[in-house]
Order: sequence, then structure tokens, then C-alpha cells
Amino acid sequence: MTLSERAWRHIRVRHPELSDYRSLIREALANPELVFRGAQEERKAVKFFVETHLGPKYLVVVFRQDADGRKAIITAYFTSDLKRIKGELIWKA
Repeated sequence: MTLSERAWRHIRVRHPELSDYRSLIREALANPELVFRGAQEERKAVKFFVETHLGPKYLVVVFRQDADGRKAIITAYFTSDLKRIKGELIWKA
């Protein structure tokens, strides 16, 4: 799994509520409860966390996977509503 400095900077700027949650981003990608396929063939790993400073939230980690299975994180964000996650559900724990 790769979280480049560019992607981490993007997350902190666009989604500052995640600034203290780098470890949760890694956890959601490593052990998702759901995985969606997006319109651009990106994947969205989703994991529910009961305790965040915003209350219970789903963490969505958007990533691309190369032919060797390596995952590169594009962005991440919190949501309360699974219906707002666009794409096709392709995996469920």
C-alpha cells in the first residue's frame, strides 16, 4: 500500500478532519468491510468506525490497484451515508 506525500497532502487539505487518522486510513484499506468499483475503475474501501471526533462514521479510502496488486491511495473521506458512495459493490466482508 502506498500513501504518497502528494496524496496525504491532498487528504489533509481537502479533508482536514482526517489529519489525525492516517492509521485509520491504512486500517480501512487493509481490512475493509465493503469495496466498491468506481466509474474510473478506482476502488473504494469502506470501513465503519464507531469512535471518531465526528462520532460514528464510515471511512472511504479511494485507491487504484496495479497488476501486481499494489494499492496506491488517491484520497479518503468520512461519510455517514453509504448511499452517497458511488459505484458498484464488488466485495463485502
